[in-house]
Amino acid sequence: MSTAVDLDLVRYRATDDVLACQISGKQLRRLVRTTVGLSDESIELLTQLSERLRTAEGALPDPAMI
Repeated sequence: MSTAVDLDLVRYRATDDVLACQISGKQLRRLVRTTVGLSDESIELLTQLSERLRTAEGALPDPAMI
């Protein structure tokens, strides 16, 4: 199992964080930026939670996941 949080953000600054900053929606940008550096396991948990929230709100499943 990998570390819960990758504290070496230097390697992310050039890629993930730059891409996250380009998201136009303020709330979505904030959500994405808080995930930078999380472990693969944590990202998977967030994805599962998002799917459950979509179901609870009656939203259609993400077509990319079908």
